[in-house]
Amino acid sequence: MFNFLNRKKYHHLNKILVDQQALIDNHQTLKQLHPHVQIAPVLKSNAYGHGLTTVAPVFDQLQPPFLIVDSLYEAYELYKKNIKTPILIIGYTDPRNYAIKPLPFHYSIFDLETAQALNKHQPGCSIHIFVDTGMSREGVQLKDLLHFVTELQKLKNLKIEGLASHFADADNPTDFLFTKEQIMNYHQALQIINDRGIDPQWKHISASAGAFSVKDSVFNLIRAGIASYGISPFEKQLNQLQPALTFESTLTQIKQIQQGDLVSYGLTYKAPQDMTIGILPAGYHEGIDRRLSNRGVVKIQNQLCPIIGRVCMNLTIIDLTKVDKPQVGDKVEIYSADKNARSSIFLQAEAAQTIPNKLLTGLDSSLNRKLV
Repeated sequence: MFNFLNRKKYHHLNKILVDQQALIDNHQTLKQLHPHVQIAPVLKSNAYGHGLTTVAPVFDQLQPPFLIVDSLYEAYELYKKNIKTPILIIGYTDPRNYAIKPLPFHYSIFDLETAQALNKHQPGCSIHIFVDTGMSREGVQLKDLLHFVTELQKLKNLKIEGLASHFADADNPTDFLFTKEQIMNYHQALQIINDRGIDPQWKHISASAGAFSVKDSVFNLIRAGIASYGISPFEKQLNQLQPALTFESTLTQIKQIQQGDLVSYGLTYKAPQDMTIGILPAGYHEGIDRRLSNRGVVKIQNQLCPIIGRVCMNLTIIDLTKVDKPQVGDKVEIYSADKNARSSIFLQAEAAQTIPNKLLTGLDSSLNRKLV
Protein backbone atom coordinates (compact mmCIF):
# COMPACT_ATOMS: atom_id res chain seq x y z
CA MET A 1 0.00 0.00 0.00
CA PHE A 2 1.26 3.46 -0.87
CA ASN A 3 2.20 5.29 2.31
CA PHE A 4 2.96 9.01 2.27
CA LEU A 5 4.69 8.64 5.63
CA ASN A 6 7.40 6.56 3.98
CA ARG A 7 8.14 9.20 1.39
CA LYS A 8 10.98 11.66 1.57
CA LYS A 9 10.34 15.31 2.26
CA TYR A 10 7.59 16.75 0.05
CA HIS A 11 8.77 19.28 -2.53
CA HIS A 12 6.51 22.29 -2.92
CA LEU A 13 6.20 23.94 -6.32
CA ASN A 14 4.98 27.18 -4.74
CA LYS A 15 6.19 28.54 -1.43
CA ILE A 16 6.37 31.65 0.68
CA LEU A 17 9.56 32.52 2.52
CA VAL A 18 9.32 34.89 5.49
CA ASP A 19 12.43 36.65 6.73
CA GLN A 20 12.13 36.53 10.51
CA GLN A 21 14.95 39.04 11.01
CA ALA A 22 13.04 41.53 8.87
CA LEU A 23 10.02 41.10 11.16
CA ILE A 24 12.19 41.75 14.20
CA ASP A 25 13.93 44.73 12.63
CA ASN A 26 10.63 46.31 11.54
CA HIS A 27 9.29 45.97 15.07
CA GLN A 28 12.40 47.60 16.49
CA THR A 29 12.19 50.42 13.93
CA LEU A 30 8.65 51.23 15.04
CA LYS A 31 9.71 51.15 18.68
CA GLN A 32 12.53 53.58 17.95
CA LEU A 33 10.09 55.95 16.23
CA HIS A 34 7.87 55.88 19.32
CA PRO A 35 10.06 55.14 22.35
CA HIS A 36 7.26 55.89 24.82
CA VAL A 37 4.58 53.91 23.00
CA GLN A 38 4.01 50.15 22.93
CA ILE A 39 3.89 48.40 19.54
CA ALA A 40 1.35 45.62 19.06
CA PRO A 41 1.76 43.59 15.85
CA VAL A 42 -1.43 42.87 13.93
CA LEU A 43 -1.78 39.31 12.64
CA LYS A 44 -5.21 39.50 11.04
CA SER A 45 -5.91 38.11 7.56
CA ASN A 46 -3.37 35.32 7.96
CA ALA A 47 -0.79 37.86 9.14
CA TYR A 48 -1.24 39.88 5.95
CA GLY A 49 -0.55 36.76 3.94
CA HIS A 50 2.66 35.89 5.78
CA GLY A 51 1.07 33.06 7.76
CA LEU A 52 -0.67 33.50 11.11
CA THR A 53 0.99 30.64 12.93
CA THR A 54 4.22 31.07 10.95
CA VAL A 55 5.04 34.55 12.20
CA ALA A 56 3.32 34.53 15.59
CA PRO A 57 6.24 32.83 17.40
CA VAL A 58 8.60 35.52 16.06
CA PHE A 59 6.49 38.34 17.44
CA ASP A 60 5.75 36.38 20.61
CA GLN A 61 9.45 36.37 21.55
CA LEU A 62 9.50 40.19 21.30
CA GLN A 63 7.01 40.36 24.20
CA PRO A 64 4.66 43.05 22.88
CA PRO A 65 1.64 43.98 25.01
CA PHE A 66 -0.72 42.25 22.55
CA LEU A 67 -0.88 40.31 19.35
CA ILE A 68 -3.92 41.66 17.53
CA VAL A 69 -6.25 39.58 15.36
CA ASP A 70 -9.57 40.20 13.71
CA SER A 71 -11.53 37.09 14.67
CA LEU A 72 -12.14 34.57 17.38
CA TYR A 73 -10.98 31.90 14.92
CA GLU A 74 -7.59 33.59 14.51
CA ALA A 75 -7.25 34.04 18.25
CA TYR A 76 -8.00 30.38 18.87
CA GLU A 77 -5.45 29.28 16.28
CA LEU A 78 -2.80 31.20 18.23
CA TYR A 79 -4.08 29.78 21.51
CA LYS A 80 -3.62 26.24 20.16
CA LYS A 81 -0.01 27.15 19.30
CA ASN A 82 0.65 28.13 22.93
CA ILE A 83 1.38 31.76 22.13
CA LYS A 84 2.09 33.53 25.42
CA THR A 85 1.46 37.15 24.41
CA PRO A 86 -2.05 38.41 25.28
CA ILE A 87 -4.33 38.31 22.24
CA LEU A 88 -6.67 41.18 21.43
CA ILE A 89 -9.56 40.47 19.07
CA ILE A 90 -10.29 43.71 17.24
CA GLY A 91 -13.15 42.45 15.03
CA TYR A 92 -16.74 41.43 15.69
CA THR A 93 -17.68 37.96 16.94
CA ASP A 94 -21.19 36.53 17.07
CA PRO A 95 -21.93 36.90 20.82
CA ARG A 96 -23.34 33.37 20.99
CA ASN A 97 -19.84 32.00 20.40
CA TYR A 98 -18.67 33.31 23.75
CA ALA A 99 -20.92 30.79 25.52
CA ILE A 100 -19.01 27.77 24.21
CA LYS A 101 -16.05 27.74 26.59
CA PRO A 102 -13.89 30.06 28.73
CA LEU A 103 -11.32 31.92 26.63
CA PRO A 104 -8.18 33.83 27.69
CA PHE A 105 -8.55 36.71 25.22
CA HIS A 106 -9.06 40.47 25.26
CA TYR A 107 -11.93 41.95 23.27
CA SER A 108 -12.72 45.11 21.36
CA ILE A 109 -16.44 45.88 21.64
CA PHE A 110 -18.94 48.47 20.46
CA ASP A 111 -22.34 46.90 21.20
CA LEU A 112 -24.13 45.97 24.39
CA GLU A 113 -25.15 42.50 23.20
CA THR A 114 -21.49 41.52 22.98
CA ALA A 115 -20.75 43.14 26.32
CA GLN A 116 -23.57 41.23 27.99
CA ALA A 117 -22.44 37.93 26.48
CA LEU A 118 -18.87 38.49 27.68
CA ASN A 119 -20.07 39.51 31.11
CA LYS A 120 -22.08 36.30 31.42
CA HIS A 121 -19.84 33.75 29.73
CA GLN A 122 -16.33 35.21 30.02
CA PRO A 123 -16.33 36.77 33.50
CA GLY A 124 -13.24 38.74 34.37
CA CYS A 125 -12.24 39.41 30.77
CA SER A 126 -10.77 42.70 29.62
CA ILE A 127 -12.37 44.86 26.96
CA HIS A 128 -11.41 47.79 24.76
CA ILE A 129 -14.22 50.19 23.90
CA PHE A 130 -14.08 50.89 20.17
CA VAL A 131 -15.32 54.37 19.34
CA ASP A 132 -16.11 55.78 15.90
CA THR A 133 -14.21 59.07 15.63
CA GLY A 134 -15.24 59.80 12.06
CA MET A 135 -14.53 56.82 9.81
CA SER A 136 -18.18 55.70 9.95
CA ARG A 137 -17.10 52.10 10.16
CA GLU A 138 -17.28 49.99 13.32
CA GLY A 139 -17.44 51.68 16.70
CA VAL A 140 -19.72 53.47 19.13
CA GLN A 141 -20.70 56.89 17.84
CA LEU A 142 -19.77 59.81 20.07
CA LYS A 143 -23.42 60.74 20.59
CA ASP A 144 -24.08 57.27 22.03
CA LEU A 145 -20.89 56.83 24.03
CA LEU A 146 -22.13 58.16 27.37
CA HIS A 147 -25.14 55.83 27.34
CA PHE A 148 -22.97 52.92 26.19
CA VAL A 149 -20.43 53.40 28.98
CA THR A 150 -23.14 53.89 31.59
CA GLU A 151 -24.65 50.55 30.60
CA LEU A 152 -21.23 48.90 30.54
CA GLN A 153 -20.61 49.91 34.12
CA LYS A 154 -23.64 47.88 35.19
CA LEU A 155 -21.84 44.75 33.99
CA LYS A 156 -19.59 43.89 36.90
CA ASN A 157 -17.65 41.04 35.30
CA LEU A 158 -15.89 43.19 32.70
CA LYS A 159 -12.67 45.16 33.02
CA ILE A 160 -12.45 48.19 30.73
CA GLU A 161 -8.76 48.34 29.85
CA GLY A 162 -8.70 50.23 26.55
CA LEU A 163 -10.21 52.93 24.37
CA ALA A 164 -9.67 52.33 20.65
CA SER A 165 -10.48 53.96 17.35
CA HIS A 166 -9.15 53.93 13.79
CA PHE A 167 -7.93 56.57 11.35
CA ALA A 168 -9.59 56.91 7.96
CA ASP A 169 -7.06 59.16 6.21
CA ALA A 170 -3.79 59.03 8.11
CA ASP A 171 -1.98 57.88 4.97
CA ASN A 172 -2.87 61.10 3.14
CA PRO A 173 0.46 62.90 2.70
CA THR A 174 -1.06 66.21 1.62
CA ASP A 175 -4.05 66.80 3.90
CA PHE A 176 -3.95 66.09 7.63
CA LEU A 177 -7.14 67.97 8.48
CA PHE A 178 -9.47 64.97 8.84
CA THR A 179 -6.92 63.09 10.94
CA LYS A 180 -6.67 66.07 13.29
CA GLU A 181 -10.46 66.06 13.56
CA GLN A 182 -10.43 62.40 14.49
CA ILE A 183 -7.80 63.03 17.16
CA MET A 184 -10.01 65.78 18.61
CA ASN A 185 -12.97 63.38 18.61
CA TYR A 186 -10.87 60.76 20.36
CA HIS A 187 -9.96 63.26 23.09
CA GLN A 188 -13.66 64.01 23.47
CA ALA A 189 -14.43 60.30 23.78
CA LEU A 190 -11.70 59.89 26.37
CA GLN A 191 -13.13 62.80 28.37
CA ILE A 192 -16.57 61.19 28.30
CA ILE A 193 -15.34 57.95 29.82
CA ASN A 194 -12.98 59.78 32.21
CA ASP A 195 -16.01 61.65 33.51
CA ARG A 196 -17.55 58.27 34.30
CA GLY A 197 -14.50 57.41 36.39
CA ILE A 198 -12.80 55.24 33.74
CA ASP A 199 -9.14 55.78 32.89
CA PRO A 200 -8.23 52.98 30.47
CA GLN A 201 -4.73 51.57 30.52
CA TRP A 202 -4.48 51.42 26.73
CA LYS A 203 -5.30 54.30 24.41
CA HIS A 204 -4.91 53.60 20.70
CA ILE A 205 -5.99 54.87 17.32
CA SER A 206 -2.95 54.51 15.05
CA ALA A 207 -2.34 51.63 12.71
CA SER A 208 0.65 51.62 10.33
CA ALA A 209 -0.12 54.95 8.65
CA GLY A 210 -0.60 56.69 11.97
CA ALA A 211 2.68 55.22 13.20
CA PHE A 212 4.46 57.43 10.67
CA SER A 213 2.22 60.49 10.74
CA VAL A 214 0.78 60.96 14.25
CA LYS A 215 2.39 61.87 17.53
CA ASP A 216 0.11 62.69 20.43
CA SER A 217 1.05 62.06 24.04
CA VAL A 218 -2.37 60.64 24.93
CA PHE A 219 -1.78 57.50 22.85
CA ASN A 220 0.34 54.73 24.31
CA LEU A 221 -0.27 51.85 21.90
CA ILE A 222 0.07 51.45 18.13
CA ARG A 223 -1.56 48.60 16.23
CA ALA A 224 1.18 47.89 13.69
CA GLY A 225 -0.28 45.98 10.77
CA ILE A 226 1.33 46.14 7.36
CA ALA A 227 4.36 48.04 8.72
CA SER A 228 5.26 45.01 10.82
CA TYR A 229 5.83 43.18 7.55
CA GLY A 230 7.97 45.90 6.01
CA ILE A 231 5.39 47.89 4.05
CA SER A 232 4.80 51.59 4.66
CA PRO A 233 1.91 53.65 3.26
CA PHE A 234 4.40 56.46 2.68
CA GLU A 235 7.03 56.16 -0.02
CA LYS A 236 9.56 58.22 1.93
CA GLN A 237 9.46 55.67 4.75
CA LEU A 238 10.23 52.68 2.54
CA ASN A 239 13.90 52.66 3.46
CA GLN A 240 13.08 52.40 7.15
CA LEU A 241 11.33 49.07 6.76
CA GLN A 242 12.28 45.77 5.18
CA PRO A 243 9.70 43.62 3.37
CA ALA A 244 9.70 40.15 4.88
CA LEU A 245 7.98 38.05 2.23
CA THR A 246 9.19 36.32 -0.91
CA PHE A 247 6.72 34.37 -3.06
CA GLU A 248 8.40 31.69 -5.17
CA SER A 249 7.16 29.26 -7.80
CA THR A 250 8.76 26.72 -10.13
CA LEU A 251 9.10 26.56 -13.88
CA THR A 252 7.17 23.42 -14.91
CA GLN A 253 7.04 23.60 -18.70
CA ILE A 254 8.94 25.29 -21.52
CA LYS A 255 7.70 25.58 -25.09
CA GLN A 256 8.32 27.39 -28.31
CA ILE A 257 5.59 29.43 -29.99
CA GLN A 258 5.54 31.13 -33.35
CA GLN A 259 5.02 34.73 -34.31
CA GLY A 260 1.30 35.40 -34.31
CA ASP A 261 0.41 32.62 -31.84
CA LEU A 262 -2.18 33.60 -29.23
CA VAL A 263 -1.75 33.07 -25.51
CA SER A 264 -4.19 32.18 -22.70
CA TYR A 265 -7.85 33.01 -22.11
CA GLY A 266 -9.41 35.75 -24.17
CA LEU A 267 -6.45 35.70 -26.60
CA THR A 268 -5.18 38.94 -25.08
CA TYR A 269 -1.55 38.34 -26.06
CA LYS A 270 -0.27 37.78 -29.61
CA ALA A 271 3.33 36.71 -29.99
CA PRO A 272 5.22 39.53 -31.76
CA GLN A 273 7.92 37.06 -32.83
CA ASP A 274 8.98 33.46 -32.39
CA MET A 275 9.57 33.10 -28.67
CA THR A 276 10.21 30.80 -25.75
CA ILE A 277 7.53 30.75 -23.07
CA GLY A 278 7.21 29.07 -19.69
CA ILE A 279 4.38 27.79 -17.53
CA LEU A 280 4.14 28.33 -13.77
CA PRO A 281 1.93 26.15 -11.52
CA ALA A 282 0.42 29.18 -9.80
CA GLY A 283 -2.39 31.50 -10.76
CA TYR A 284 -4.91 33.80 -9.18
CA HIS A 285 -6.04 31.09 -6.76
CA GLU A 286 -2.54 30.88 -5.33
CA GLY A 287 -2.19 34.65 -5.26
CA ILE A 288 -0.85 35.94 -8.59
CA ASP A 289 -3.28 38.79 -9.02
CA ARG A 290 -5.27 38.51 -12.27
CA ARG A 291 -4.66 42.20 -12.89
CA LEU A 292 -1.01 41.33 -13.49
CA SER A 293 -2.06 39.74 -16.78
CA ASN A 294 0.14 41.29 -19.49
CA ARG A 295 1.47 43.72 -16.86
CA GLY A 296 3.41 41.94 -14.15
CA VAL A 297 6.85 40.36 -14.18
CA VAL A 298 8.60 37.47 -12.47
CA LYS A 299 12.32 36.83 -12.07
CA ILE A 300 14.29 33.78 -13.21
CA GLN A 301 18.09 33.57 -13.09
CA ASN A 302 18.13 37.31 -12.29
CA GLN A 303 16.24 38.05 -15.51
CA LEU A 304 12.85 39.76 -15.50
CA CYS A 305 10.25 37.79 -17.43
CA PRO A 306 6.95 39.45 -18.35
CA ILE A 307 3.68 37.74 -17.56
CA ILE A 308 1.94 37.24 -20.91
CA GLY A 309 -1.73 36.56 -21.48
CA ARG A 310 -4.27 36.28 -18.75
CA VAL A 311 -3.31 34.81 -15.40
CA CYS A 312 -5.35 31.60 -15.04
CA MET A 313 -6.76 30.06 -11.87
CA ASN A 314 -3.75 27.81 -11.22
CA LEU A 315 -1.37 28.64 -14.07
CA THR A 316 0.55 31.65 -15.36
CA ILE A 317 2.42 32.01 -18.64
CA ILE A 318 5.65 33.98 -18.90
CA ASP A 319 8.04 35.17 -21.60
CA LEU A 320 11.39 33.37 -21.26
CA THR A 321 13.10 35.13 -24.17
CA LYS A 322 15.79 36.78 -22.03
CA VAL A 323 16.59 33.70 -19.93
CA ASP A 324 19.72 31.78 -20.89
CA LYS A 325 18.96 28.05 -21.13
CA PRO A 326 15.88 27.92 -18.86
CA GLN A 327 15.25 24.54 -17.28
CA VAL A 328 12.16 22.87 -15.90
CA GLY A 329 12.56 23.12 -12.14
CA ASP A 330 14.10 26.60 -12.19
CA LYS A 331 13.12 28.78 -9.23
CA VAL A 332 10.80 31.65 -10.13
CA GLU A 333 10.49 34.71 -7.91
CA ILE A 334 7.00 36.20 -8.19
CA TYR A 335 7.01 38.74 -5.35
CA SER A 336 10.45 39.82 -4.17
CA ALA A 337 11.43 40.97 -0.70
CA ASP A 338 13.91 43.31 -2.39
CA LYS A 339 12.05 46.64 -2.30
CA ASN A 340 14.22 47.95 -5.17
CA ALA A 341 13.45 45.04 -7.50
CA ARG A 342 11.01 45.36 -10.38
CA SER A 343 9.31 42.27 -8.97
CA SER A 344 8.96 43.86 -5.52
CA ILE A 345 5.56 43.76 -3.88
CA PHE A 346 5.38 47.55 -4.28
CA LEU A 347 5.88 47.60 -8.04
CA GLN A 348 3.80 44.50 -8.65
CA ALA A 349 0.96 46.19 -6.76
CA GLU A 350 1.48 49.32 -8.83
CA ALA A 351 1.28 47.26 -12.02
CA ALA A 352 -1.94 45.67 -10.76
CA GLN A 353 -3.28 49.13 -9.85
CA THR A 354 -3.84 48.11 -6.24
CA ILE A 355 -2.00 48.21 -2.91
CA PRO A 356 0.57 45.75 -1.52
CA ASN A 357 -1.87 44.71 1.21
CA LYS A 358 -4.25 43.35 -1.42
CA LEU A 359 -1.58 41.25 -3.10
CA LEU A 360 -0.25 39.92 0.20
CA THR A 361 -3.61 38.97 1.68
CA GLY A 362 -4.48 37.34 -1.63
CA LEU A 363 -1.81 34.68 -1.12
CA ASP A 364 -3.68 31.44 -0.57
CA SER A 365 -3.51 30.01 2.92
CA SER A 366 -2.68 26.55 1.50
CA LEU A 367 0.70 27.74 0.23
CA ASN A 368 3.68 26.38 2.13
CA ARG A 369 5.16 29.05 4.37
CA LYS A 370 8.58 28.90 5.98
CA LEU A 371 10.66 31.20 8.18
CA VAL A 372 14.14 31.92 6.88
